[in-house]
Order: sequence, then structure tokens, then C-alpha cells
Amino acid sequence: MLRDSLEGELVLPSDPGYDLARQLQNTEYDTAAPRGIAYCRSAEDVLACVRHARDTGSRVHVRGGGHSFNGWSTGEGLVVDLSRMNHATAEDGTVRLGAGIQSLDALDRLKPLGRQIITGTFPTVGQGGFLTGGGLGWQTRRFGVASDRLRSARVVLADGRVVRASAEEHPDLFWALRGGGGGTFGIVTELELLPVEAPRLTSFETLWAYEDAADVLSAWQAWAAAGSDDLGTSLVVLPGMFGPGGRPVVKTWGVHLGAPAALERALGELTERTGTKPMHQETGVPAAYADVMHEALCGSKTVRQCHRTGTHPEAVGHRHPYTRQAYRLTGSPVTRREAQTLLDAWDPELDAERYLLCIALGGAANRVPRTETAYVHRDAQFLMGYQIATRDQEAAARGPAELQEWADRCDAALAPLATGSYINFPSSRVGPGWEADYFGENVPRLREVKRHYDPDDFFRHAQSIRPEPRRTTETGR
Repeated sequence: MLRDSLEGELVLPSDPGYDLARQLQNTEYDTAAPRGIAYCRSAEDVLACVRHARDTGSRVHVRGGGHSFNGWSTGEGLVVDLSRMNHATAEDGTVRLGAGIQSLDALDRLKPLGRQIITGTFPTVGQGGFLTGGGLGWQTRRFGVASDRLRSARVVLADGRVVRASAEEHPDLFWALRGGGGGTFGIVTELELLPVEAPRLTSFETLWAYEDAADVLSAWQAWAAAGSDDLGTSLVVLPGMFGPGGRPVVKTWGVHLGAPAALERALGELTERTGTKPMHQETGVPAAYADVMHEALCGSKTVRQCHRTGTHPEAVGHRHPYTRQAYRLTGSPVTRREAQTLLDAWDPELDAERYLLCIALGGAANRVPRTETAYVHRDAQFLMGYQIATRDQEAAARGPAELQEWADRCDAALAPLATGSYINFPSSRVGPGWEADYFGENVPRLREVKRHYDPDDFFRHAQSIRPEPRRTTETGR
């Protein structure tokens, strides 16, 4: 039995912990019914799962932090859960991470070692999926895409081998793992990467009235694109249920890696560009990188409290409700007219939990050639997208069409501005041509890597790269 082959734990449908074990970050996928969830502790455990799945004809679903928007890390087969492979060590100028470690834990464990790494903007995202998809966040402008700092990865392959992928060993696989998406070419169990040099950060947050939203959105994008690489920033448009006085609000926030005086000047420039006064502005004091990122991601919660509720007794971190979304990458700041079109799609009169989110990119990320790694979007200046949700369980059970219709309208508003899409932020509805949208001119090489390392498409999900068909000669057809 598989259970006897594991150092970790196998949870089956008949076991008391099954309902919790099958959960992802999104409550929508609580009804998924895997044949089992294997909590792996080592590459050998992962290898045992791969062999078992091959012998029994089971599908394998690879799960790190469980943040797949579209539920790609669960299904009717065997879920290979990497969350207990969560070590973080520093040696010889690099950092080694277990592929299942979450952002908040990695920051916390590396803090006493004097090391910092690039993370996303949500605390419980697993680093394996984050890095193999590319890795975007507030450090992107200063330090580049997170996967650009990857130096090697330990990978369990479909044929039962465990290999080290780097610039010297399996270089094509190494290339593909830097932006080609998780759960596609193999199961990454450990990552070696270069840390960043960011000992101290300063946080900031500014709130603007929704009446000024078009001016703020267009001004903020122009400000972020022209600003220092030390600036990491996001903008979100929130409905009245989250705004002061029950009114919609625009929030800009983030971190700054430079001197506090430079941040104050930058925020003053933003106010000047908008032509309007913010409702509220708050700037933190310079503090240790891990502490500022933790406060930005978790607020006043402790590390243990910030984990997803249910994962252990102290955890109170929220889960996402039933959600539909549309996300695109864009290549230049929006005009005020374009900003108004985006806001009209968001619809300030709609009574629903929803938001319009923008994350500033560019900077160092765009100083790398498009084909240097599988992450191709070296012209992207912003990740932009919409999400809408319902917490009504009856509505979620029927899959409300109105939520997808709203997301489709928002996607149509984004489409004229789009330069591509990011595999770690997929839209709910992915149409024809999605491979080129995610990977551009890197698609043929990614297919060839897939054919070489996983010709039978053993590792797959709805938007994973498919193998390049084998070439044949005219006489061999």
C-alpha cells in the first residue's frame, strides 16, 4: 500500500481528517473528492506517489499552498501535498527552500539568518508554485521576477528519476521551470535561489474617495511606471462594504526599499499627479524586511495565526469564497479615459463583493530578454484584474452565471490593453490561444521540453503545456 511507503501521511476518504485535508484556499473546491491526499515529507515520498499513480492509473494533482484560482491542485486522483516540505536554510550565498513552504514561513525562518527573498502579496502562497509560475510581487521592480533568482531545483520526473535542474544540469528543464508553471514538467521538491539584499523596508498606505477613482488610477499607474525601482506598490478598488462610511474606496499601498525621505517625496508626487487630496495617508517607520512584509501580509496576526483557518488550532487566516476573476498583463499606464472604462466595468452601483486590483511591475523584471526564461512577459508594466465573489453557499453550489458574466465584461474591458496573461493569475474563463497568451514565443520550446521529460503528459492540468508531437519523416508516416 502507498501508506506503507510514505514517511509522511496518507489521508483517505474514510479517515476523519479527510474533509480538512482536501481543502484548498478557495471554498469552491471543498466538494472535490480526491482518492487520497498524500502529505509528503521528502522527494522519496513524492517518488512513491508517482510510482503508485502510474501503477494504478491514477491522476496526480500537485499541491503546494493550495492557492490555484481554478482548482488545478485537486481532483479525483491522488493529491500530492508538499506543505510539509517546508524547510528554509541559507548556505554559501544561496537559500534553500522546501517547495511547500509558504511565504510567511519563509520570511520568518530566514529573518534570523539575515536573508530575504522575493514573495507575492498573499501570506500563505507556496513558494514552489510561486517560483515555477514566475513570481511577481512588490520586489519585482527592484529585484526582477522571482524565478530569475532560481539557481537549481530538485525535481521528481514522470519516469521515476529525481534530478537536479540548473544551468549546468538539465538546462532545458531548468529554463522551463522558471515561468512555465507548476505541476507541468515534474514535481519540484526543493529550490535553491539567490536571496535579495533588502534589510529594511518602509510601508505606506493611502485611501482615496471613489469619486476620484479615474484620476487616481491613471495617475498612480503613470507614477508607478516612472518611479524608482525601490517602489513596490499595488492599487485596489473596493466596494462600499469595505470602504469608510459604506462607500467605495481606492486604496494604494506597498513598500519602499529606499530612504524614508525619498518615499515622502514620491507620495507627494502621487498626490500632485492625481490633482486631489487623499482621504487618509499613513507611512510606517523603516523596519526589518521580514517584519514589514509580515505586517503588510498578516496585519497584527502572529505567524501561526496567519495560516489558513483549520490548518492548526491557532490558525485564523481567511479562505476565499466562491470567486470568478479576469486578469491580464498590460504594457503601459492607462489614460484617464481608459481608467474610466475599467471602472465602469467594475460598476460602482453593483451590490457585490468584488475588486479591481493592479500590481506595478516593470523595472528590473523587464531588463531580461523575453526568451531568457520561460517567463516571457518582459514588457509588462502592470498585472491588472477583477474578482467577484459570493459567500452564499446555495448560490455558490449552483455556480451563479451572473458572476461569470461580470468577469467576462471586465475581461472585455481589459482586452484592448493586454499584452498577455500570467499563469499564476489565470482568468476563470480561458479561451482559445491561451498558451500564446501565457507563454508567447516560448510555447514551442516549452512543448519540446514537455515532450522530452513527460511525453505521456502524466503531469497535467487544464492549462498546462502539452507535449510537442514527435516529428516524423514523409516515409515514416
